Amino acid sequence: MPLLLACNAPPPCELASWSRESILFATGHGPFPSYLYRFRLHHSDIYACGEKGDPLHYATSCHMTLSYHFAKPCAENSQLWWKSVLSNKLSRINIVKLISFLTENENLIKQSPDATSSSDSDPDFSPSPRPQTYGLRPSRGSIPRTLISSPTSI
Repeated sequence: MPLLLACNAPPPCELASWSRESILFATGHGPFPSYLYRFRLHHSDIYACGEKGDPLHYATSCHMTLSYHFAKPCAENSQLWWKSVLSNKLSRINIVKLISFLTENENLIKQSPDATSSSDSDPDFSPSPRPQTYGLRPSRGSIPRTLISSPTSI
């Protein structure tokens, strides 16, 4: 019967817990116009400065997020850049700060509908209305309490 040597064993896996913000950044979901435009929640995929509003733009070249910038990768090192940024704990902390900033300042970052938009955006587009919350602010992780109709007096 052959002996299993310790050097033949696979290396142990190291699990890393990622924050919600790191996941949003890595997947491109969240307050990014490029993501919101796919679901017709925003009129264009272009950011207010005229460039495509995706995570890489905000993390490397957006003038409104200078304090959160990373070095911009060249095209051939893009995949390595993502791996490096997402595996570094300090980079993930910076990503959390960046996503928090973008979420808090969403109205400043998005391009207004009357501004010049990209050629692939629909000029007749109107975003789907959000339900009115009547001053109730949902806590993190909870479902917002929305009213189907306006409140009526009894």
